[in-house]
Amino acid sequence: MSDLISVLHIPDDIGYWLVRADGGKYYEDFLLNNFIAVSDNEVTLESLINSGDSSIAGITIDHYKTLYKDIYKDWTAQQISHGTSRTFKFIQEMKIGDIVMVPSKKSTSFIIGIIKSNPYEISKEEIESKVEVNYAVNPFFKRRNIEWIKEVSRNEISEKLYWILSAHQTIFDLKEEKEYINQLLSPIYVQEGLCHGTLKISKEEGLNSNEWYDLYSIIKKQSNKSGHELIVRSNVQSPGLIELLSSDWVAVVTTVSILSGIVVGDVDFFGIKFKGIVPSIQAYKKGQMEIKKTEKEIEIMEEEKITKQLENERLRRELENEETKKEAELVRERLKITDFDAGKLISSVEKQMGNDDVRDAEQP
Repeated sequence: MSDLISVLHIPDDIGYWLVRADGGKYYEDFLLNNFIAVSDNEVTLESLINSGDSSIAGITIDHYKTLYKDIYKDWTAQQISHGTSRTFKFIQEMKIGDIVMVPSKKSTSFIIGIIKSNPYEISKEEIESKVEVNYAVNPFFKRRNIEWIKEVSRNEISEKLYWILSAHQTIFDLKEEKEYINQLLSPIYVQEGLCHGTLKISKEEGLNSNEWYDLYSIIKKQSNKSGHELIVRSNVQSPGLIELLSSDWVAVVTTVSILSGIVVGDVDFFGIKFKGIVPSIQAYKKGQMEIKKTEKEIEIMEEEKITKQLENERLRRELENEETKKEAELVRERLKITDFDAGKLISSVEKQMGNDDVRDAEQP
């Protein structure tokens, strides 16, 4: 658990994809060289892009099937269907900004990244120019550049994603499972107008009724303070995850913070940066209000009265917050609650270290 987290704002219209690296064979090549690729080199990118030139409807998967049938004459109908499906998704359906997840060998770990380029094609000579490496070099020509964000272990992904471990498609859409992928990216994120915060309960022997009551009491208090409902999704098993959802991001951020003991750093919310949590929700709301008065209405005595009222309100809320913090600290210790900060961030330094063993074939 880190002592500083950020709130991640995830665009509403992005896609989510799982791309296999030939059973994990090319996992390291993808990771170290920041790309993903699709097979069937005989079907060129140019031919795919031009396949729908004479069609009013534009490029469709049927155009791809026609190309595949012409090139791979000995393939079965099922092979043609699988080939066109993965290539069509890679070229036509994926887009810049989409999130990609790639499993390693035996799916013991996964890398997660963002698509940074349109599809492009490299030559056989470019692939063969670097041959002396300590990992398998991917031979596929059609590629997209990726900015890798995190690497997570298998035991950190939700059970709701376990089905992908046995699925055999090379590329498939994970849009329906996006919430389980988002929570791997950040303990707190905002998407489609909802803020999500995920907590991890590590108490091995399970929670009794009193512990559940204490936990939900704190969540309820935070909900009441914000004036917005906090929805709770929980994995009834322990250890397990609890997810908090609300249209009020402040309610989620403060609740995750008070229960996990973390400090929230830069908050990137709809393009606005906030440094840390606002000291008081009430003060934040008051700061958004503009009170227009004429100069005659602003008297020194009135200003002092308002200042005193605000100070009393601040002290009252600080006292309430301190009491809630003490309660939360006891619950946190008993239930072993932390923020769910999955995996590790992938840095360019780590990738450079991994590439130290790469040497140009032409060099002596």
